[in-house]
Amino acid sequence: MANATHSLMQGDPSRRIKDKLARISVTGGGLVVLFALLLIFFYLAYVVLPLFKSPDVSLNQQVELDLSGKPVQIGMDENNQLGFRYSDAGNLTVFSLLDDHDVLINRQVALSPTSFFAQDSSTGFSAYGYGDGAVSFQRLRFVAHYSDGVRHFTPDVHIFDTLQLGDVGETVSSLSFSMNGDERAVAGVVGDTINVVAQIGDVEHLRTSVPSDKSATVLITPNGRKLFEMVGDQLKVYNLSTSSLSLRETVNIRDVTGQMPVSMTLLAGGHSLLIRLDDGRIGQWFDVVKANTRTLTMAREFSTPIGQLAIEAHRNVFANLANNGDLSLWHAPSESWDGFEFPTLSSDVDAMRFSPRADRLLVEQNQRLTVLDVDNAHPDVSITSLWKEIWYEGYSEPDYVWQSTSGSDAFEGKLSAVPVVFGTIKVAAYALIFAIPMAVGGAIYTAYFMPSGLRKVVKPTIEIMEALPTVILGFLAGLWLAPIVESHLPAMFIIFFAMPVSFLLTAIVWTYLPRTWRKKVPAGGHLIILLPLILLIGFSAFSLGPWVEQTFLGGDSRVFVTDVLGVNFDQRNAIVVGIAMGFAVIPTIFTIAEDAIFSVPSHLTNGSLALGATHWQTLTRVVLLTASPGVFSAVMMGLGRAVGETMIVLMATGNTPLMEWNPFEGLRTLSANIAVEMPESEVGSSHYRVLFLTAFILFSFTFLINTVAEFVRQQLREKYRAL
Repeated sequence: MANATHSLMQGDPSRRIKDKLARISVTGGGLVVLFALLLIFFYLAYVVLPLFKSPDVSLNQQVELDLSGKPVQIGMDENNQLGFRYSDAGNLTVFSLLDDHDVLINRQVALSPTSFFAQDSSTGFSAYGYGDGAVSFQRLRFVAHYSDGVRHFTPDVHIFDTLQLGDVGETVSSLSFSMNGDERAVAGVVGDTINVVAQIGDVEHLRTSVPSDKSATVLITPNGRKLFEMVGDQLKVYNLSTSSLSLRETVNIRDVTGQMPVSMTLLAGGHSLLIRLDDGRIGQWFDVVKANTRTLTMAREFSTPIGQLAIEAHRNVFANLANNGDLSLWHAPSESWDGFEFPTLSSDVDAMRFSPRADRLLVEQNQRLTVLDVDNAHPDVSITSLWKEIWYEGYSEPDYVWQSTSGSDAFEGKLSAVPVVFGTIKVAAYALIFAIPMAVGGAIYTAYFMPSGLRKVVKPTIEIMEALPTVILGFLAGLWLAPIVESHLPAMFIIFFAMPVSFLLTAIVWTYLPRTWRKKVPAGGHLIILLPLILLIGFSAFSLGPWVEQTFLGGDSRVFVTDVLGVNFDQRNAIVVGIAMGFAVIPTIFTIAEDAIFSVPSHLTNGSLALGATHWQTLTRVVLLTASPGVFSAVMMGLGRAVGETMIVLMATGNTPLMEWNPFEGLRTLSANIAVEMPESEVGSSHYRVLFLTAFILFSFTFLINTVAEFVRQQLREKYRAL
């Protein structure tokens, strides 16, 4: 007997080994899951962190050449191997930026020019104006060839025919042009007029002139559709086409800024005009639609000292180098900037230019060339651009915008994370509004009121809904449900309000029926009464819908919503995705909540009923309080499912990144945005890394939801443990 007792106290050795192995397995599995989560977290952070790396500018080399005249344009080839320089005397110099600094071309391309203009250095087109009213064009290209397996570039200069812009003896004092395929527009200040010539191929379609002043400066946008003229403090904007030139508006710069303008230049794409004031400040101006009319408006100012400007070719970034050697890099839309000091560049700046890839700056001072290395990979992404309103070109006011791509090569991405975060919250809210009442109500009835035999059928049926592929739900929502909601909008709202009201009225009527009648209905049989009621409400709603639409909504509910209520209406909207997402979320919430309610100890229920409480009092004051941790976890799990869902929102929302709670408009969520745009993003680009940032936000948001849910669950559990 003593030995048996001792054996029981020691336990079965094999049992202890199995328990230990199970404990190690569970612990190890948990640690592996935690490690995987941390690995995902750190990988996302690794991809995202370069977005917030500060720009860097450093001295690369200085080039000493025998140069003549003042520079009117300097630049580099795409691979930073060769540099070039046009002078005010009409001389073109092409030189090596490698160790030898050899001069490859030193050629006179113009004789006694009076003006010069060049498009962006990546195109290679430039033009000189002369004192006899003529304009000559030239193009500098860098032709690639291979020697011993190494890529080299050879400069090639082509001079075009001369265009006679003014009469012989008239000086072209300011010049600008645009070239787009076969179209060419040329404008120049010739004497006291601005002469404009527009050609398609070799055919001249427009030759006109407008009165001006010899001191005027002209500038044509790269698309050749707009001409700016600046005289004194007046800025005139002309609409230009191949057949006409018309004055659109005149702006007094001094009235707006309080200072006189000094110079003007175009940002990348030609949609914004940078105007330098005589106190050094720079204003960014672009067209804004006011009262259905485009008006040139100053959107922002940049506080910079007087210096030389350089504009990037493909991004809204510009650099300003002051005469004291202070260099500042600006990203215009976000107004973010970084400053650098170069004491060796403390002298007058004659010219400055970005390389085509914007990774170098070429500076000329007193006929000495300096090359600066620029590391500014993601200027368009900052805390400001991600989370604050930005006034973008062409917009009437600052706004949160996600627009990563465009059909224009001059487009710069607008990557605000706010619209997609808002869309995620919006879709989760509408889904839970639909899902929580149905799922929690169904769980309460199934676990507490439903007969056990019927519960064994209903619960597995709802649980198996979770196995339904969400792509099927999204497909049905986008192609079947959305057209029904659009064409039967009154019926949908009638069902939404009539269904719960009719259930409540049915329950009230049921309680007033004679007890003998109610006893004749078998357990759970009253559900059969609701099925015809549901069908009747649905039939009545779709029958009354056309009458309601014709009587109260002017015969067309969609037109009523858009024209009378002033609300935009999209076929794939938040209502559609809320219903579809609700069906995806309901099984999750129902299963967890039903298990929590059903697991409430029976002695608590029986004790409450024995003390005289009704079933409803027992449910609200005992069962639900005891099960509240589980019910709360169910709702939070449903929220997490709604936040992370991809296929339904991808197919049923329209994927429009809007910032409206309007249920009739679409949206774009974090997960759908990643699914749509990640395959098309360039690896390592700002767009690519911002998509990883949105994935990081989604991961963190889901992790936060689960953490809060577990914390609240534990608090509720401790609070109601005494029950």
